[in-house]
Amino acid sequence: MLSTAMEQERLLIAQRLLSEIERRHGLPHPIQRELHPVIMDRFLAVYLPESREGEPVPQALEYAFAPRLTDALDLLRDVVSESDEGCGAALYVHDLDTGVTADTREPH
Repeated sequence: MLSTAMEQERLLIAQRLLSEIERRHGLPHPIQRELHPVIMDRFLAVYLPESREGEPVPQALEYAFAPRLTDALDLLRDVVSESDEGCGAALYVHDLDTGVTADTREPH
């Protein structure tokens, strides 16, 4: 079980990363993003769908949390949809525990 401090650190990092990715791709920021420590795992997987001719341009990121890197990659593999004519898709996977020191006195 994670400490409250570690859960809060993951939450802050995830919110910052999602905002930075939205800014990078010129996406509107959601008025209120509901991220809860209960659903957060170590890896944040983010996908920006590709733009396709004749379809509306994607205006939001798709994201999920996974406990392991391979799980994050599997999540992305399941949602990514590619076409020969599409462009602008992006994938991000971030370890939310990078640079965060775990309290070794608490059981994990």
